[in-house]
Amino acid sequence: MPEAPAAAPRLLPTVSIVEETMRQALRAVAVALACTALLTTTLLAERLWSSAQLEHAADRHAQANRLAGEIRLTEQELLQAAQSAALTGEASWIERYDRLTATLTQKVEHASLLVPMNVAQRYRDKTVDAANEIAQMRQSALNALQSGALDAARSLFDGERYTSRTRLIREATEELTAVSLAATESRVRELRTRSYAVAAAALTITLGGGFFLWRRLSSGLKHSRGSLLDAEVRVQRLAASDMLTGLDNRAALHDAMQSRLGRAERLNQELAVLMVDLDRFKPVNDRNGHMVGDLVLKEVARRLGRCLRQSDLRARYGGDEFVIVIDEADGMRTAPAAAQRIIETLSEPMFFGDLTVSIGASVGIARYPRDARSDDELIRKADSALYRAKKNGHGEVCLYDPKLDEALAERAALEAALREGIAGGQLIPFYQPIVSLSRRNVVSLELLCRWKHPERGLLTPDKFIALAEDSGLIGPLTLSLLNQACQDMLSFPPSWRLSFNVAPQQIQDENLVPQLLAVLKDNHVPPHRLDVELTETALVNDTARARAVILALKRAGMTVTLDDFGTGYSNLSYLSELTFDKIKIDRSFVQKLKTDQQSSTKIIEAIIGLSRSLGADNVAEGVETEEQADMLQKLGCRNGQGYLFGRPVRAEELQQRIALAADLVLPLDSQMMVDVLL
Repeated sequence: MPEAPAAAPRLLPTVSIVEETMRQALRAVAVALACTALLTTTLLAERLWSSAQLEHAADRHAQANRLAGEIRLTEQELLQAAQSAALTGEASWIERYDRLTATLTQKVEHASLLVPMNVAQRYRDKTVDAANEIAQMRQSALNALQSGALDAARSLFDGERYTSRTRLIREATEELTAVSLAATESRVRELRTRSYAVAAAALTITLGGGFFLWRRLSSGLKHSRGSLLDAEVRVQRLAASDMLTGLDNRAALHDAMQSRLGRAERLNQELAVLMVDLDRFKPVNDRNGHMVGDLVLKEVARRLGRCLRQSDLRARYGGDEFVIVIDEADGMRTAPAAAQRIIETLSEPMFFGDLTVSIGASVGIARYPRDARSDDELIRKADSALYRAKKNGHGEVCLYDPKLDEALAERAALEAALREGIAGGQLIPFYQPIVSLSRRNVVSLELLCRWKHPERGLLTPDKFIALAEDSGLIGPLTLSLLNQACQDMLSFPPSWRLSFNVAPQQIQDENLVPQLLAVLKDNHVPPHRLDVELTETALVNDTARARAVILALKRAGMTVTLDDFGTGYSNLSYLSELTFDKIKIDRSFVQKLKTDQQSSTKIIEAIIGLSRSLGADNVAEGVETEEQADMLQKLGCRNGQGYLFGRPVRAEELQQRIALAADLVLPLDSQMMVDVLL
């Protein structure tokens, strides 16, 4: 039992990779924005605080500078006031001295507030005794001045004791102001240094955080990039692969063929293109379902890999068609041998559980550069060879033949022209009368078809009806023709009926009867005026389906005729199952009335007797002479059709003849009939 074919590779979910990458990037951006906002807020707060502190420190420093200058100036003014008071003895100098002393004390106290407490305390400790002594000396000098003892007062201010005490206070004050300036200046430097340090720390943190985030994001993106590249490779492989079989698909096949053709041209090598079509594959699908059909296609792909070389290109071209491209290293023998191996391998039974499936294959071959030089042309010509292989039977191999291909090309062109002709109204109805042999009046018209080809002129049915049946165009052709005929019937006598033939393929169409009724209804033609002719081939191929169609036609009000009876199977069994309103005697029996009268007469009598026993009417085709008409009438035939009564003509000619003979009652004189009908 063959092993199950490998499943086609699954598509990596690239959308989730992209989403994950986007999430990582968004997270990194969010963290970066949050850190930036935090750092910005911290730096802004620190900058505001530092600015305030720096401004305060600068203000204190400025105050210290100002106080130092004011203290020096006040000391000089105080010394001058003391000396002037001692020299002049004037009370104003003494009063000035007192004011300056109070001012100096106030400024010194203010300066003490700008220095550390221990410095201010040391200043007080140094100057308290000296200040007390100077105060006592100043009081003694003041008393001396008030009593008029100027020399005594002068001696106090000029004495060593006063000088040393004032020098001590002055030095202590200078030290205090110097320390005050130094302290405030140090505070300013400290604040500036701190500001620089905070900025440097923030910058370091920012750079470190950015580097960390960059590394994290870079790592995530690198991982995502690898996943995306892997997914891209998978997507490209899947885009070039058939999802079911894993083989190359049509697009990848053409790309690979162009590459191989280019290499073959450079190296002067030969290639062969094999078009493989499975035989009996459709019944497998119809009987077992598409799931089993898919399993068969997978098994075919696996077997192709088993019977071909690794270098051979394999592709599923569509449906149950496969294309193989091989190097013709051994000349023409390589491709036919490979084709035969394919047919033998695919003809072996396939086992799927309890189910056994048997198919086959047909192969068409085209070669490069002998048959074609482009990929499209090679495939087209391999398909042309495959068509001949399928036509010859199952399990065949055919090489491309340009002579036969020309015929196929002509057939394809004619099919395309026929399709356009049906759509363009080039298929036109012709009518041939069916005449009562006893009364010689028209009872019915047979609808015939002519193709008014724009280049080939008026074509008879033998040139295109078979093509229409093979190509599936017979249905549209019939409906188009019937629609035109129904319009013509409105101008024909109401007693005339219309007879037309239905192809065997149309019997299988479930919509046949509804479509016929729709055409009749659209043109206001009653169904009883329509007679549908069926051939023996249509009946024998599917008797059950034919019975259903006949019953449906009769229920709709139409009549049914068995056409060309006696030329096909002539099987009486289906006549017992099916009911006909009329049986047609083929023209071949009528024509033999001259050459083989005895046997033809017996056959015609038998057919007429059969029709009577079945309760059906009869019509003889191919009546060309009055002698034939007389003989048929004597044998019991009721109706005739043939050139004796009229050739197929357009509706316009029939309408003109209607004007010449009311109801076209035909005289027995054949020349008169020719004058009227022909």
